[in-house]
Amino acid sequence: MSEILVGIDLGSTKIAALAGRIEGEEIEILGFSLVPSQGIKYGNIVDIIGASNSIAEAMKRIEKMVGTRLEQKVIVGIGNEQIMITPSKGMVIMKNRDQEINSQDVERAIEAAKMIPLPPNREIIYIIKREFHVDGQDNIENPIGLVGTRLEADVLLVSYDNSQLKNIKNAFERANLEVESFVPKEIAASEAVLSSQEKKLGVALVDIGGDLTNLAIYQDGYILSTGVLRLGGEKITRDLAVGLRIKTEEAEKVKKTIGTLKKDKEEVLEVISLQEKKIKISSSQVREFLQPRVEEILEFIEKKLRDLNYPLELIPGGLVVTGGTSLLDGFVEFASDYLKIPVRRGFPMELLKYLPEKDTYFYSVAMGILLRVKEDRLNLKEKHPVIKSLKEKIKKIFKPFKEMYI
Repeated sequence: MSEILVGIDLGSTKIAALAGRIEGEEIEILGFSLVPSQGIKYGNIVDIIGASNSIAEAMKRIEKMVGTRLEQKVIVGIGNEQIMITPSKGMVIMKNRDQEINSQDVERAIEAAKMIPLPPNREIIYIIKREFHVDGQDNIENPIGLVGTRLEADVLLVSYDNSQLKNIKNAFERANLEVESFVPKEIAASEAVLSSQEKKLGVALVDIGGDLTNLAIYQDGYILSTGVLRLGGEKITRDLAVGLRIKTEEAEKVKKTIGTLKKDKEEVLEVISLQEKKIKISSSQVREFLQPRVEEILEFIEKKLRDLNYPLELIPGGLVVTGGTSLLDGFVEFASDYLKIPVRRGFPMELLKYLPEKDTYFYSVAMGILLRVKEDRLNLKEKHPVIKSLKEKIKKIFKPFKEMYI
């Protein structure tokens, strides 16, 4: 039986976790949990005890669903302004002109790309393979099996602040877990919600979290750049709490229940004020606080894309938004009208067998982690050509015996 993998989205307001088993090219989801996050702010650990308790609670709930104690290794999605993307290239020379390139050669080229000087406080957590070059031929997605003398790997090295990485690892260790590896949130979310056609056409993923918004830009099937904004749905909740003079919990309920960006929609909800009195709030009241903050988020997204040298007019596929804030009633239509580009809401469709659609948006990063690991595991099948050859020989040896008993 294949191992059970656990992907965890380490958020500032919520921790989302998924447990799954890879079965061939499919992933069977065995458990999921979504718990409030403590001790994490803007993606950084600010209270290690609070953070570790939240992580432990997420794992406890998953293990209860799975019905067994899980392996203590997890893959974690992280992302904030500490993430740095560095383009790099690595080159290796083949020993023989007629030799086919194999996965070991690809690995050597990627390792060569990692040999660039980085600031002493940085650690490489992830490598994005953009394209390969064989003897000057460009735009090669997979060079394995090709013949050539010079192989080049064009990659993006994703690095993170060493101190914060240690804090994250320590928080997991306190929860009796070991971090097997890290995946940038924007990469994971892209894996879960973007189609290959969108990536080829050119698209920007926007994952709106509690206090951070993560961006990833794709074109011609490759990731071009990423970015992070210190702005998210939590500020909308805070605006409502302050403006309407209600508790944060009540503000969150108001936002989810009658919050809308549609001007022709009007509903009323009864809530408890700070003075413990029952008051009625209307959709139009909520919209007075909601719309300016959503406009601010969209303006920040547009500015960030320009700063990354990819203005909206150069992104034909428009925006794909995910995360809990994208569920705001009328958000997609409002964003499309405001930015004058196509906008759609994206979610991990694989989870529809297990969760209502509105709940899947909170698991985009966690699902993307499992999908990314699945792809890496499938690629591993090509890593040991000797073993593969041996397996084929064994099959040939036993084939006559098998035919005798058919």
